[in-house]
Amino acid sequence: MKKLNWNLAYAFALILVILGCSDKSSEKSESDNLLALVNSSSNSASSQGSSMNSLAALPTSTPSDVFLVGAAKTDITGPFVQSSTGYNSPGDQMSGLAMRLFSRAFVVERPGGSRVAIVTNDMLHMYQSVKVGVVKKLQADGYGSAFNNDNVVIFATHDHSAPSNISWYTLFNLFNGVIGFDKVHYNIVVNGTAAAIESAYNARKQARIKFATGTLSGATNNRSSAAYNWNIDKDNFAKNTDETVSLLRFEGTDGSPIGLINWFGVHGTSLGITNRRAHGDNKGYASYLVESTKGNGFIAAFPQTAVGDVSPNQPNPTDITKAFLRPNDIDPSLDPLENPIVHGTKQGAKALEIYDSASSVLTGSIGYRHSHVVWNNKIAVDQNYIGTYSMPWDTNSGNTTCVATIGGGFLAGDEEGAPVDFAKEGDIRNNFVLQNGVWVKQNYSLTNASGAAQILGYLWPLAQIALNSSKYEGCDKEKFTLLPVGEVDSFWFPNPQVPFVPVVLPLQILSIGNTAILTFPFELTTMASRRLRAKVGTTLANGGYSNMVIAGMANAYAQYLATREEYSAQNFEGGFTAYGPWSNAALIQEFDRIAGDLVAGRSTNAGPTPPDLSSQQFIQTWLSQNGIVNDGGNFGTVLTDANASYNKAKDTVSVRFQGSHPRVVQDKKLDGSLSSYYDPNTYTYLEIQKKNGSSWTTVATDNDPYTAYDWVRTGGDLSPTSEVTITWLIRNQQPGTYRVVYNGLAKQFWVFFWTYAKFTGISKEFVLQ
Repeated sequence: MKKLNWNLAYAFALILVILGCSDKSSEKSESDNLLALVNSSSNSASSQGSSMNSLAALPTSTPSDVFLVGAAKTDITGPFVQSSTGYNSPGDQMSGLAMRLFSRAFVVERPGGSRVAIVTNDMLHMYQSVKVGVVKKLQADGYGSAFNNDNVVIFATHDHSAPSNISWYTLFNLFNGVIGFDKVHYNIVVNGTAAAIESAYNARKQARIKFATGTLSGATNNRSSAAYNWNIDKDNFAKNTDETVSLLRFEGTDGSPIGLINWFGVHGTSLGITNRRAHGDNKGYASYLVESTKGNGFIAAFPQTAVGDVSPNQPNPTDITKAFLRPNDIDPSLDPLENPIVHGTKQGAKALEIYDSASSVLTGSIGYRHSHVVWNNKIAVDQNYIGTYSMPWDTNSGNTTCVATIGGGFLAGDEEGAPVDFAKEGDIRNNFVLQNGVWVKQNYSLTNASGAAQILGYLWPLAQIALNSSKYEGCDKEKFTLLPVGEVDSFWFPNPQVPFVPVVLPLQILSIGNTAILTFPFELTTMASRRLRAKVGTTLANGGYSNMVIAGMANAYAQYLATREEYSAQNFEGGFTAYGPWSNAALIQEFDRIAGDLVAGRSTNAGPTPPDLSSQQFIQTWLSQNGIVNDGGNFGTVLTDANASYNKAKDTVSVRFQGSHPRVVQDKKLDGSLSSYYDPNTYTYLEIQKKNGSSWTTVATDNDPYTAYDWVRTGGDLSPTSEVTITWLIRNQQPGTYRVVYNGLAKQFWVFFWTYAKFTGISKEFVLQ
């Protein structure tokens, strides 16, 4: 059932916050030292440099089918309690951990030639702040000669169960359960991502790369089929989602497996909006499945393709506009924790199948082209890139992108369980009507709506004056302009410095042999992706690039991008297509320019460098600003113990302990002192242990897909006491004697300084039978 957890007061409070709380370059705070941790490293630049020098023996000339490839992954699990959920739902906070989040990196190099780093992070969005920070970190660690902005791509899996609050832009840190920027989380992600790239670089060895494609049917549904049906070319395709899987297989020249990258478009929404645990969702589980199956350090990354209107969940058979059904909705015997397993297994199994059958060996060189494009500058779109994909009221000239705005259509929410549900999708839009042979625009008025949307309509004219948003309506056409976010142009800000969203956006093409990978920061809809492929694919084919991967959610985040017709429908995705009705045509045009440069062997216009806003994060989360409240209690005490026995096939074990704040461990790991208490490389909040004679063997940790760690503050927000509940879903485990172990670290204030206490809680023994 779709959840309505935004109220009208919050919607307008959000507008007021946006009006009064932009990121201010003149403010000074703790964020002045934001990148201090980013510029530090667990290994000094000199030691990293010596690691690089030790690779001098690597070949500089090999046969055309031999590359240098390295792969690695690092843990980037950020603060997972008292942090924002991945659904950007105001007031909703994370409070647990179900699976850890990782950065998976592949470095691919042509001996004596170019190299690229292809990274996939278990994250909601890939923010520009992360890309800038990672490149800075690589430079600080001595890898600046190997990597730069142009040859590194970082994808986000679009995991809606990952914590947020690490963008440099106001909008993405306001539509959250917790308002503000979290520097601890940011540094964990940046340091971890850079470390994955560095480890992959240092692990390079001679390898071959194979490219393969396949079809994964029955794993996706179009969540915006009503808007999709506006596309004039919809009948040219059998499905309204793209079921294509594209895969790169990496293996040493000696036949040793290295890893795979598997592109497939589907939202990371297997876990719903009520989920409060950090989890890799379906793509995180797919990686876990493949890596567990292959073993021996195999790395499996699952980035996105066209994801904008693609859901892993199933339409409600009674009404496709209602909330989609997750596996546990269809089969009540399933726990919600098993939803990502159901969906992720489909992707993981198909990836293994394609990996095993891959036979097309890549040969040749490696290349890359990167260009920053200012979308707010109203990019003039050539009619050749619009073609027949227009509405009857459009003109054949003067078509441009628009200043970024959010349309009222988003207030309808979506079928995944978005935290808004003020109207029916497609209702909040401007219409064009034919009067006396002339198309006339009729602006939507929220006063014509009903319920909460009607109340919003009475107040909107005042906000529109304050935001000076009426000036955007002409360019926005069907979009009812609700919030201008691409520039701060109102009497509240006579000298605006920073917009609420990034407007200098990265477009990038990587090439490995005859395979071209197009990377961009948008959530493309299925049909928008198909049109991009058709046009730019022709240009690339002229240069011998016969394989093409459409790879989204890369290097920055710029919301949705729908086709011209889908934009006109103004469903949720159209309302969040920030840069106006010609966004799809503009994207195709700009990529065709970059593809033409790649084919011709000429350089690409780099465009303007996006601003580094690390010192302008005035609004910070409470914990980022103030730190952890003093822990208290008899740590590790078992408050609710396990039962004496359980069914080994279907029961659930739950044990509750007196706990401490889990962020203590993350803080200590980040500052390098966790090793005084635990091994940072093996630390786990929980263990499920099996008895073997007089000893115990750990059979599951906090990264196991069937375990969960839940934390709750007891006694009020500022109370020092908290409790931890550890859950284990028993699914066909071996019979025997088991126990649950909780590993903690408490932070306490003693006289004039902080002290830290390591502790362990252990449940009683129980039997699986």
